[in-house]
Amino acid sequence: MRRNQVLSLGLGSLVAWMAACDDGAATPPPAGNTAAGTGVAAGTGAAGTATATAGSGTTSGTTSPGAAGTGSTIAGTGAAGSSTGGSSAAGTGAAGMSTGTGGTAAPGSTPGFAMCGGAPKTGECKTKAPGIYAMKTEVDVWYMDELNDPPLFDPGRSKITIYFRGTLSDVCEDGSGGKALMHPCGTRLPPLYADANSGVIQIEFPDDLWEKKDIPDYPTTGSATGFGVGDTLKIAKTVGLVGIDLMTPDAPWPTYDKTTMFACTKGTGMACFPDMDGDGKPGVTVNIKTTGTPPNAPYMSLAPWAYIPAPTSIGAALVNGGATKVYIGLRTRLGGSGKIGADCASGVGSAEAENFESRAINCVTTNGADCTLDEAEFVDKNNPLFHVLQVGQTPPANWKHARAEADATLDRSPSKGPQSSVVRLGDLGGTKTCADVRATMFPAIP
Repeated sequence: MRRNQVLSLGLGSLVAWMAACDDGAATPPPAGNTAAGTGVAAGTGAAGTATATAGSGTTSGTTSPGAAGTGSTIAGTGAAGSSTGGSSAAGTGAAGMSTGTGGTAAPGSTPGFAMCGGAPKTGECKTKAPGIYAMKTEVDVWYMDELNDPPLFDPGRSKITIYFRGTLSDVCEDGSGGKALMHPCGTRLPPLYADANSGVIQIEFPDDLWEKKDIPDYPTTGSATGFGVGDTLKIAKTVGLVGIDLMTPDAPWPTYDKTTMFACTKGTGMACFPDMDGDGKPGVTVNIKTTGTPPNAPYMSLAPWAYIPAPTSIGAALVNGGATKVYIGLRTRLGGSGKIGADCASGVGSAEAENFESRAINCVTTNGADCTLDEAEFVDKNNPLFHVLQVGQTPPANWKHARAEADATLDRSPSKGPQSSVVRLGDLGGTKTCADVRATMFPAIP
């Protein structure tokens, strides 16, 4: 494993229905609109025609400028006031028509939505926009040992799979802005094959890691071209830190020779690896699988493939010794887009994925002891670097296997780039766990 970047996530594309207002505040009515009384309509209510100066009506239900004028509207009269609202289960009663002279009030908003300045967008999937979603992102990557000769592991190409739970709320009528909270729920890395000794190095993120109370949510923004089948939805790329602290989220990533001494907001070195999984160790703990039968590589080895620890030195690699646990910190940059499916509850589309960087602060050897400083640095320095393939890209010319038979099996076809799928799990206010996300049957990603 290399102390540099471990993988590159697509923090999932939020191929989902989102476009949230920043504050949900109603847009002030145009000057010249006044109500002699505050009209109230059951539910959301359509706009009435109003005239006069300064003021607006009030509808119960979602916020929207209400109709007003001289005289009373439905449900009472009173002094002019600003448009306000709140949630209501009273249905969708029509707003009253008041008389007077002047302009026209804005239409009422859809329940659960807010007017954010642009023209409202429509679509058969609109009412399902707010909710809780399960997301899966697959990132096409190539990798090789770029430091050692002979290499500690073989060149390969595979998919990294990332799971997220997304909560979408405060959806804007015009689809121009958005609020969402993305929570990581799982990461699956490809196995690393070592042809020289028939070993397989498999890095595993424990599933229960993502339910720990200190694993953060990632706030971000999104947009939508509309709320109908086939409309495009997009989430902006965001930066997330897990198990590591930096001066700022976008600060330069420390090199392996600076892991024990770089500065962060909490201090230096070990202080920069907060224990986010609550196991009493710095950073978050990943396991190196050592039991079970691994899947075969696409090429033959000298002996049956077997899981081995992560090497802590060249000597350890020769005897299949090394580390079985590694304490790491991660940084991801993730985003994506996609089209709404015919069921209004799922979709498939492209994702954005940049380098998912990691630093290893320490490790545990096969005998249960903490790694020495030299062993920890070797593990950190040799973390596998997964290179993300964007649309149309292929691995470089120097991406080769030493054996011609194995080299012929390497996939050099152009990539489709990072891809994502999404499924709506339920309404806002419900409880959905990361286990629910991982158990969901996702639509196939072509």
